[in-house]
Amino acid sequence: MNLFEWTTHYIDYLNSFKRDLLSKKEAGDHIECEYKAKGKLDYIICENLDENIIPKVQEGSIALVTLNRKDNAKFMIANWNKFITNKNLKIIFANPTVNAQWTIMPYLHNNFTDPAALKTGIKTLFESVAEA
Repeated sequence: MNLFEWTTHYIDYLNSFKRDLLSKKEAGDHIECEYKAKGKLDYIICENLDENIIPKVQEGSIALVTLNRKDNAKFMIANWNKFITNKNLKIIFANPTVNAQWTIMPYLHNNFTDPAALKTGIKTLFESVAEA
């Protein structure tokens, strides 16, 4: 299963609990969802994070879905100050092969974490799921 397919199943799985998904539309590298309670949420699927992703996640309700790879975690740390600007950004690091993921909301995480512990904390989260 590739990351895009995993994301569609993940969305359906989450909806099986709340049952508030009004629409789900696949469009290129993302999936546009509309929910009763939280409104619009765009899932952007990007296997390998690079500079091109930064402008796509600067505003709006975004769930960035990426592979749980060391390079992706390092990229997030290196660009932390760019990711924390969007209060509604969630980043999901997934391993579709073992159907596992960990999630971080940079803006919120930044408010509660000691900056000196950032790398260690993210490394611990990264290691909680097998690398994809």
